Amino acid sequence: MLKLILIFASLLLFVGCEGEEYISIESLTVTVHFAIEDSIGDDEWQDFITIAVNSENVVTEVELNSVTPLANNSRRNVAQLEGFEDVFEYNFYDQASSLESSLIGISGDELADALRSAYHDDLVNFDTATFADLANHALASEPVEKGPYLDGTYYGIEAADANGLEYFVNLFVINGDIVAVHFNAVNHEGLLKYDQLIGTTADHDIAAWRYQAQLLEQALIQVQDPLGFSFDENGFTTDIPGVYMEIESFVSLVTQALSEGPVIVEIDE
Repeated sequence: MLKLILIFASLLLFVGCEGEEYISIESLTVTVHFAIEDSIGDDEWQDFITIAVNSENVVTEVELNSVTPLANNSRRNVAQLEGFEDVFEYNFYDQASSLESSLIGISGDELADALRSAYHDDLVNFDTATFADLANHALASEPVEKGPYLDGTYYGIEAADANGLEYFVNLFVINGDIVAVHFNAVNHEGLLKYDQLIGTTADHDIAAWRYQAQLLEQALIQVQDPLGFSFDENGFTTDIPGVYMEIESFVSLVTQALSEGPVIVEIDE
């Protein structure tokens, strides 16, 4: 699949014929563009799109994908697991791959409309409206520049605390940048401190904690470097508005995860 880098042709190939000059399509400059949803959508996925277009504004590659609610895998990977189709009643991997192939060669100006119509024309069984919006956003943005990290999913976990909770963090990296983060805790029974799939809890303290955890996650995506946070001697942050909890353990978990490297190196396949 796509490698999220700028690809520049090394030379232009000209073939003369009766005084006319032709430019090989392979010699055109190709740029890669990327966009991801700001948060998890109503369908419980955080969609993203990668698009490659050449200097003639022709689409040369497209990838549709999503991040899981726990930021620990991609939708394409999960769709290849046994049972996915039974639960969701469609095969996202096969349908997305088929749709992507059909989009190669069209104009970048037509891409969003083509994506939007795919669902209405029954070409796929998943709603493509978000991908269409993301396509517009991606193509209106600057080409992708490679970030400092290896692509994949990262995981860090600490020993259980006095309450029997093991705090952990998942990081999802694309194009070398952290694009999704999930900070949570799990007990010895495998139950999450805050279950994002349910999205509600009767414990207002836990709900408030999760809200602040989300602010932390968003801040990390902005700064990219866990050492970019500052905190006082008690471990409380001094530079993230709305966060009033100790963040030293969060920083430690992120640092641990990044130092150990990606659990899943290849996101796309």
